[in-house]
Amino acid sequence: MRSDKKQAIKLRLNGNSYKQISDILNVPKSTLSSWLKDIPLSQKAQNKIQSRLKSNSIAKLIERNKNRTVLAKINHEKICKEAEKEAKEFFSDPLFLLGTSLYWAEGYKQGAYGSKWKSIDFANSDPDMIKIMMNFFIKFLNIKKSEIKMRIMIHDENNIENAVNFWHKITGVPKKNFIKTSTKISSSSLNKRKRILENGTAHIRINNVKSFFRLIGWISGVKTKFI
Repeated sequence: MRSDKKQAIKLRLNGNSYKQISDILNVPKSTLSSWLKDIPLSQKAQNKIQSRLKSNSIAKLIERNKNRTVLAKINHEKICKEAEKEAKEFFSDPLFLLGTSLYWAEGYKQGAYGSKWKSIDFANSDPDMIKIMMNFFIKFLNIKKSEIKMRIMIHDENNIENAVNFWHKITGVPKKNFIKTSTKISSSSLNKRKRILENGTAHIRINNVKSFFRLIGWISGVKTKFI
């Protein structure tokens, strides 16, 4: 038996992959496959090979996810820059300036600065403000009411149904799109509160990454107008 074949068998029995053996001996993997296909491996060698394959798969997955993250970041920055320029086209519309400014003040923005969650979320207890923001999202982001989720934060869990009915009437968002949430507070804290919001606080949620970054870009555009 030729010496390189003997060495290949020894390396294989030690748990080396075809690629590793090929690199060490400078023998094509096709040749190794012919030499080694019938070589029985111990459980230890099999475990070694499987462990390496798993590690390589994980490493490739991590690298792939990193690349996706980088590409997503580049795309998000592009959307923001385009939206910042686009904002100038809407400056003459009071609803655009009002809606963008209100979101700048009260809306969720952390997704643009590192947080993984990248969705629109605007919360307020004022029905009129919620109406304004609904009109803003529908007109400028071309969002349909059926695409909007509503989350109600309310302290009195016995009043959830009334609160959903109230905000459904205000927003026109289908009841099936409401995420009913009740947050309890201690009796001591309850006694200290002068006023409990009967219908709670409404969160307008739009799970659309592109719309989120357009809105962030519009905020930058409005900043440049007034600063």
